[in-house]
Amino acid sequence: MEGFSTPLIEHNSAAKTALQQQNGGYTMKRICFIIIRLILTCSFTETYAQQTSFQVTLPPIPWYEFNKGQKDLKVNGTFLYLSGEVKDPEAGGDVEVYGAGGSAFYRYAFREKFAFDFGGFLLGAGGDVGDIATMNMAILSLPVDIEFQPIKTDRYAIILFAGFNFTWLSLGVDVDDGTEKASIDIWSSMRGPQGGIQAAIKFPDFIFTPFFMITNLSGEAEIDIESSEGKMSVSSGIPATTAYYYGIDIIYKPWDITLSSVLQQAMSSGDNQGYKTYVFTISYHFRLDDNESSIEIPPEKKPAVKSRKKPMNTNRQLQQ
Repeated sequence: MEGFSTPLIEHNSAAKTALQQQNGGYTMKRICFIIIRLILTCSFTETYAQQTSFQVTLPPIPWYEFNKGQKDLKVNGTFLYLSGEVKDPEAGGDVEVYGAGGSAFYRYAFREKFAFDFGGFLLGAGGDVGDIATMNMAILSLPVDIEFQPIKTDRYAIILFAGFNFTWLSLGVDVDDGTEKASIDIWSSMRGPQGGIQAAIKFPDFIFTPFFMITNLSGEAEIDIESSEGKMSVSSGIPATTAYYYGIDIIYKPWDITLSSVLQQAMSSGDNQGYKTYVFTISYHFRLDDNESSIEIPPEKKPAVKSRKKPMNTNRQLQQ
């Protein structure tokens, strides 16, 4: 599970601090701050909501259970679209941002109750922010976990996991109001521990997998603003911030599909403070171990075949 709103919110505070350090209120720099604040808060309001409320979404680990020797690979694809309107008189206009991303998470069960997993998530987005600005953004997250499965039965399973998360963000904004131009670049790096628990409740056709996760990330951010009014650069440390995630995934066994993708689309596509956000996620799970060899099946016992000897012809022996 990747938590991206925490660095975004911290970048917003860092940008505000940087602008306040300037003597005087430059119009272009004020417009730049308006654009940054719009991107880092309004555009990602839904992402922040996912950290603080219950969601039907993909769980943070590759699969809901494992056997010794099992190898799992989960591949996800995410597409998003954001639309709205900037109502500031100096930076007004329509907002239209498109984005796409993908992730892959691998797990290997090296013991009956222990496994490790690692993966990566990459998201890119870009578009128009009002009539005078364009933006592009990229986020990369790399989590690593150790998993412990204390309980696994035909009806339910429980997995505890703990590990580390690395997240990088790059954001660029170009502003052109017809008379002046400016560019804003933001880079950040965050890292910290993460952990949680996931359960699996099994029914004949459905599997429900509720989960809870906590992260504590900190790092650094650097912001550069360049315009006809001058250059400005500021580096800021991002203090440790704790975020909580909880949600549920639903798996339909006959079709082997994850219903959270469909339900997430229905729940997340809506109106957020005047901005409409559409998110669609698809997910597929692979078993990489040969012929599910991690499941120990005793060899089939074949019935013993007794050989029959041809009876001797006792009459011929007596005649001789």
